[in-house]
Amino acid sequence: MNGPGTVLLVRHAWAGERGAVPDDRTRPLDERGRRQAAGLHARLDAGLQAHGHGRLGDQRGAPVLVSSPLVRCTATLAPMASALGVEVATDDRLAELEVPLVSRDGWPDAAYLGARARAALEQAAARTPAGGALVLCSHGELLPALVGVLAGRSELTTPVAIDLTAKRLPKGGAWLLGAGGGDGTPTAPWTIVELAPPG
Repeated sequence: MNGPGTVLLVRHAWAGERGAVPDDRTRPLDERGRRQAAGLHARLDAGLQAHGHGRLGDQRGAPVLVSSPLVRCTATLAPMASALGVEVATDDRLAELEVPLVSRDGWPDAAYLGARARAALEQAAARTPAGGALVLCSHGELLPALVGVLAGRSELTTPVAIDLTAKRLPKGGAWLLGAGGGDGTPTAPWTIVELAPPG
């Protein structure tokens, strides 16, 4: 993957329960989720600094923020986008959706979602300045599938400390994909760490 020096994969913040609104695509963040979203920028900066990557505003060029179009994802990134003076782009390939494949064991679901998300990541990475930061916000089923595809393509090493069980990453949680050496040049394979969990 070319472009960013760091990629942050963020699971959307708390948004109540399914069925709370007629159209789940419009389900908003609840009170806890709004608090998580408000604190996301500071938490990601702290995680980046703890792993030697500097803050989002210090990266090369403006950070690129890309989200699933579902409201709970765009709302998760909105306070950070406002603070950084950037827009949140959306990509349908990062959305939770019903997989149009027949499988009783569910395995093609992850493969299908992961491949779609990988294509979205590649497109977003191409728009990210070299050595810059890319933040993707998506869903608990989709992000582990994306990491699985990256690992399968030898673009990412996944330590045993990272549990890729669907939805293991907490709501509002984030994984940091770090690249290369100290000069910010992307190299493969990337490494993944889980940042401190949200409150």
